[in-house]
Amino acid sequence: MKDLFTATWQTMPPQTATWQTPWLLAIGSLTQRLQQVCQHEFKVQVLKHEFISAPIFMSEDLVMPPQARVLQREVLLCDGDKPLVFACSLLPEAALHGRYQELRTLDSRPLGHWIFSEPVLKRQTMLFADLPSSLDLFQNLPTPTVSSLLGRKTLFIGAAHPFLVSEFFLPNLQARSGGQDGA
Repeated sequence: MKDLFTATWQTMPPQTATWQTPWLLAIGSLTQRLQQVCQHEFKVQVLKHEFISAPIFMSEDLVMPPQARVLQREVLLCDGDKPLVFACSLLPEAALHGRYQELRTLDSRPLGHWIFSEPVLKRQTMLFADLPSSLDLFQNLPTPTVSSLLGRKTLFIGAAHPFLVSEFFLPNLQARSGGQDGA
């Protein structure tokens, strides 16, 4: 998770991006775009959904005191049983009240549908990185078949505290991207 808060992240997609570029730059709901290219039923496979004490390195980005609780959610967005995207979201517990209470128990519902139906949440920043697949961040993924994963992280503001959503594009998505611009 610490890898989400390093200087590796840049304001432009990495030069290594090829088929991923339109997906990296898409500004609407990634969930909706994925559903358009799915050949089977779109599914969310939950890998992790738990509250943790926030390490100091995430406190500044998420505007919260160190050791405050944050919901760490890791999922695979799948076309049937084929994972297309790995997503890791960090949602401060202090923001998960009132209209955001529902986020505590999303289960296999996509976070993206919820975020893009909530008019007060706005994208503040989007950064990009090409990270080695051997990082701890990816420890819950099925055995990677590539040496690195391209991804983006987005800070959404409008709640009591910002939400951080990161998405990494997996090799299975490339086969479904033919002719699809991702935007």
